[in-house]
Amino acid sequence: MANTIEQDHTKQINRVIDYINSNLNRQISIEELSSLIDISTYHFHRIFTSSMSEPVGKYILRRRLERAANVLLSDPVAIKDVAYDWGFSSASSFCRSFKRHFGVSAEEYRRKNGQQNSKKCQFKSINEQHTSLYSRYFCRDKTIKVNGMNMNCTFEIKQMPERIVIYCRHQGALDQMQEAFANLMKWALPRGFISQPDMRLLSVYHDDPRVTPVDKLTADAAMFVSEEVKPEGMIGCYRLSGGLYAVGRFELSMSEFPSAWNAMFDLLEENGCKCGYGYHYEIYQNNHDEHPEKKFIVDICIPVEPV
Repeated sequence: MANTIEQDHTKQINRVIDYINSNLNRQISIEELSSLIDISTYHFHRIFTSSMSEPVGKYILRRRLERAANVLLSDPVAIKDVAYDWGFSSASSFCRSFKRHFGVSAEEYRRKNGQQNSKKCQFKSINEQHTSLYSRYFCRDKTIKVNGMNMNCTFEIKQMPERIVIYCRHQGALDQMQEAFANLMKWALPRGFISQPDMRLLSVYHDDPRVTPVDKLTADAAMFVSEEVKPEGMIGCYRLSGGLYAVGRFELSMSEFPSAWNAMFDLLEENGCKCGYGYHYEIYQNNHDEHPEKKFIVDICIPVEPV
């Protein structure tokens, strides 16, 4: 019985988080969220705080501030515009909340951290959360040199269709998603999703590890499906937005994922683009255990817009 209640709460909170993610750029009330899953505001507040280890209002504010901080690191847009873009009623209220959360003003945060991360939108992958140095250069055939070894990729900016995914959500260090993938596969196998001809696994990232504390990082171990699936326990379902994406296909070892992500953002700059709004994700095109060199064939996908 207790396990059933816990699964129901997980399903409800997953739906709420998906809704918040789609509406972070505006004010969201607790009444709106509790009505979404048809429970009282008191009960909603209790189960949300228990599941996420922070009250819903604090969670939403933190997510909006972290998204704004990510923009400050990667885009020269005016601070007042960042404030309005992420749902704050005024630049002054944004600046007060920002300093309270990060301990420095938004302007100082951009000046200090932007200089340390001068490449736009450098996003660390599932496999790396500490700073590493990579020697790399780019040729017209998109050969990347990493620590003296060449890593080839194809790169294009193209329209991606909207896709439906099922997922098992993970919170914490991004290199610890194995359990989430195992739970996803365990659920999907008896329901026939794994045998679909176009089945692909992917990692969908909610946060930037430069900005979000490790224990608050959220990512989804996910799988493409052809139609919407009713959420069940820890398994949820949502649509990945279509639109303009930079897509880089790499064949690489696990240790090369961080340099591949950094390469992607350098290639964005070369092609006159910047990060757009939406999820960053990796689509796995093979089973790396079956590769002769145990390498991953992966598409790194980043929503973009012209500079």
